Amino acid sequence: MKRRTFLKLSALTVGATALGLGVTGCSKETDVSIDGFPDMPETLGQAVEATVDLQSGEVKINSDILVKSSVCMGCYSSCGVRAKIDKKTGRIMKLTGNPYHPKCAEPALPYDTTIKESYQAFSLHGDKGLTNRATVCARGNSTFEQVYDPMRITTPLKRAGERGSGKWKPISWEQLIEETVEGGKIFTELGDDTVVEGFRKIYSQDELINPDSPEMGPKSNGLVWISGGSYGRINFAQRFVLNSFGSTNFYGHTGT
Repeated sequence: MKRRTFLKLSALTVGATALGLGVTGCSKETDVSIDGFPDMPETLGQAVEATVDLQSGEVKINSDILVKSSVCMGCYSSCGVRAKIDKKTGRIMKLTGNPYHPKCAEPALPYDTTIKESYQAFSLHGDKGLTNRATVCARGNSTFEQVYDPMRITTPLKRAGERGSGKWKPISWEQLIEETVEGGKIFTELGDDTVVEGFRKIYSQDELINPDSPEMGPKSNGLVWISGGSYGRINFAQRFVLNSFGSTNFYGHTGT
């Protein structure tokens, strides 16, 4: 094998593995096949989403796999990703970079590039090289595991013990809305008769919190929202707190 061929296939192996691609059509005289490894148990690897014939450029899509474009929320860089999904189970198999996204590829593919051409650009068909190989960081590769985290909260939780005890119980969305809006003695089952003011009680954009300290603003400023991560919800929260409810007290998780 020529040194140039070895280096090309080494780069292709890494790139194809990251992108979930396979290659076919390698010449036995000068190249080696990396379409798969013999006697390799299926449990040790994933099916590729597509194969590219390096000679003809033919692209064959794996009909068992669905690929969706999205944006990584592992941090605030919002890199473009492609989610590889098993159609049979509906589960995400892995994330890879989106070659159309400028944060993942340099140069990024033009938006009018066809899907077939994008797969060819991942490969070495036509000796293009891996100039359009799209990548995401280690965090981006693993962020999808949040979806399957056994500790992921999927229902409203209400405190079921003393503050700081770490005891919670699931409640319905209807109960959450009722108690958040109306307030009242919502912890009587814990022996706590404290009256919690709901949104309705503190909502007023005309009445001052304290007439002797007008700089504190209207009663609606009594709602203080401390935001966590975004995940697409922060825009809704800002519109509700700042615009609808009329409180100026909206703080991001990095606010001091």
